[in-house]
Amino acid sequence: MMERLWRGLGWLGAALALVLSLGPPALNEGLRYGDKVSHLAGYAVLMFWWAQVVTRSRWKLAAAVVLFGIAIELLQGLTPDRKPDLLDVLANTTGVLLGWFAAHFVPNLPACIAALPALRR
Repeated sequence: MMERLWRGLGWLGAALALVLSLGPPALNEGLRYGDKVSHLAGYAVLMFWWAQVVTRSRWKLAAAVVLFGIAIELLQGLTPDRKPDLLDVLANTTGVLLGWFAAHFVPNLPACIAALPALRR
């Protein structure tokens, strides 16, 4: 049950990343590197989240998330308000590595939550 919920929220996060990345820019263009920080943080959270469910072959998961980010950057070239940016790909990839690293040191959260006494009834 907990794993299905976790996966569902993970897919929702991926869909949100897609929508936010292909829609009009939400950040003020005056913020220096604000866009790159949001890319890094977003992909770190996405990778960390999915790494809680995919516990084996996380390198395949990381590759898939990096490719997802690259695909989104290429799709931005088809939108009127966005353009592909190699620095965004670099920020995305750095975020994936940070999420992977964090997941390596944090216990499996869905299993920990499912083991709580209130949820074992």
